[in-house]
Amino acid sequence: MSRKAWLLTSLLIICLSACSHVDYRRAIVDVPDVQKAVTIAKELDGRKDLPPPDGLKWFEIRRGALPVIVTAPHSTQPFREGKYRFSDGGGTAGLAVALHDMCNITIIYTTYPSPSDPNFYDDNEFKAELGKLISEIKPIMLLDVHASHPYRPYEVDLGTMNGLSVLDDKQFIPALLDEFKREGLVSTSVDWFAASNNQTITKYASSKGVPSVQLEFSATRMVADSDAAAHRFAQTIQAVARFLESRGLCVRIDSKGAGK
Repeated sequence: MSRKAWLLTSLLIICLSACSHVDYRRAIVDVPDVQKAVTIAKELDGRKDLPPPDGLKWFEIRRGALPVIVTAPHSTQPFREGKYRFSDGGGTAGLAVALHDMCNITIIYTTYPSPSDPNFYDDNEFKAELGKLISEIKPIMLLDVHASHPYRPYEVDLGTMNGLSVLDDKQFIPALLDEFKREGLVSTSVDWFAASNNQTITKYASSKGVPSVQLEFSATRMVADSDAAAHRFAQTIQAVARFLESRGLCVRIDSKGAGK
């Protein structure tokens, strides 16, 4: 066999091996994870125009042990420029809670209409508490979860401030996109919402040295009003959890408080 023929044969074998590779992975999202997320989503969606009861904050923090923060600042109606705007839906908070339970990370999300939009202004209690969490936890990444209009063609858009918000973590976005596509979120976009305008959470966290990204999931992936929609929601939860898992940042806590 000539050297040229040998090289071509070797390349063909390599190609066939790569193309025939099957990624065998067991699912990590279970029915109770999705059921709990859906319950939270419905509860928050039912609080439209409802102020928090006396003594309660308009947001909630759930702490985890691993150095990641997930935020959902628009899971209820945000107050911006003199009026309440539409919320992204309680599903964004449901996703955050599922990630907290599955991966043992810290989350902060709105629970009642917010008097000041945390993704538009810095001078509010939500941002102040987020700043304290960053100082205390010293997270190695922050994911800010939103829902995007269903008419937009992507399943998720990643806001990176045109690459600036990830700081020196150059594999952040490629790894995130890879996991999304492997979990069925094939149509992706980067910087449709770049998170560079206004005082976004992504801008805030990255200014404090935390690699951050704004995740704008299609609203079709943030609801569970049918079996098909619930399936997409489960895929979305698993896509983010898989990404965290790939970086050693997802360890489920069992009922006795031990990782498993």
